[in-house]
Amino acid sequence: MQVGPATLWGLTAAVPAVLAEYLYRTLPGPWHHYLYLYAPISLTISYSIYRLVTIPQTTLLDALVVWAFSTTFMRVIVTVVFLGDLVRPGTWVALGLLIVARAVQAYWGR
Repeated sequence: MQVGPATLWGLTAAVPAVLAEYLYRTLPGPWHHYLYLYAPISLTISYSIYRLVTIPQTTLLDALVVWAFSTTFMRVIVTVVFLGDLVRPGTWVALGLLIVARAVQAYWGR
């Protein structure tokens, strides 16, 4: 199975984004006490999104669908599995629509 560059950079941006949100929810105290953690995470997210939107023959919309799908899917997993919170119905619908958008994007063509 070969992973395309859009998927690779989308995941590279999504993983630290979800990690930052998880750390924000679990670390004690105010967030600015952990700038040494959040600064490299933010730089990684920014660079990955830059690389994602500058891939040749990939439109901005294509890139954002990949990133949004990756981020939303991982947010749901982290929320349910690691944090034990409930996921609201609107989030499930958004995830379903992103899955449909990604499937149409992959199989119908760009």
